[in-house]
Amino acid sequence: MRNKLNITKTDRRLKKRVEVLRKSPAVAHVVSKKRLGEEMISRVDELPALPTVVSKIMALIEDNNSNAQNLEQYLKQDQALAARLLRIVNSSFFGLPNRISSISQAIVIIGYNSLKNLVLAASTSKLLEGVFPGYGFKEGGLWQHAFMAATWASKLSSRFEIDTEEADELFIAGLLHDVGKLVLSSYITINCKEMMTNLITCNGNIEEAEKALVGISHSEIGSRIAQKWNFSDKLAHIIKYHHNASCAVDYQKETALIELVNYCLVSKRYGMFENIPIDVGLSQTCLKQLKLTSEKILELTEEIEESAEGWETI
Repeated sequence: MRNKLNITKTDRRLKKRVEVLRKSPAVAHVVSKKRLGEEMISRVDELPALPTVVSKIMALIEDNNSNAQNLEQYLKQDQALAARLLRIVNSSFFGLPNRISSISQAIVIIGYNSLKNLVLAASTSKLLEGVFPGYGFKEGGLWQHAFMAATWASKLSSRFEIDTEEADELFIAGLLHDVGKLVLSSYITINCKEMMTNLITCNGNIEEAEKALVGISHSEIGSRIAQKWNFSDKLAHIIKYHHNASCAVDYQKETALIELVNYCLVSKRYGMFENIPIDVGLSQTCLKQLKLTSEKILELTEEIEESAEGWETI
């Protein structure tokens, strides 16, 4: 009887503690953010896979026996993708003297490796072309930001003594570094006012603001998307830490380059509203790995600004 009474008392104490916890705003907030973060992770599975034709084309490009006709044949299976590819090639950014009217002509002029990157860019452009007000991007702004990041990451790889063979992978890393925003954007847009408040409270730190609102960052979600799309672990790692290379266990130099390019683009608000309270910085690891000085950062930012004409037409 005594034992039974003691057990009952214990149960009552536990129930009382649980009720206290349930009524605690702080605990409820943490639990709700955890559940919301888990929900966002589950939404990764809802994203469409990369088109099969893209996978086939990328494999074909790696095949030494392939030719322009093979690539054109596969691209013709997806007319919308082919049209977007030609739109990118014919944009003022490339500044080609004559308009490219066919895939075979594009292959000859831009080459196999560039084609692989542009096919991937074209296949993701539709996903990134919308408006993302919760992140401060105008119509098409996220796509502009992504393509600029991809191009500059690839272009700067040799300047920062990164193996030239990695230039293509850095192009993809730059292109997809913000892909996690696709999953979080709908919730953040609905709660745009709170997101702006969080950004101000977090001194412009986008990841901290996201975690305060949703319980997870776009970088973490983006890494999971890269895995879903069967990209390398290296690419997923770079995406996960592109805001802070100091947290990267591996590939710090490559991650630092994406961090630098993202910093330069955000600081000049390409594709973004001017008054968005986002303020990205550069980690000590980024500065160290790339041997950056204030002068070098300013020179690079000015170089990007000088060549920025034509980006909005891509």
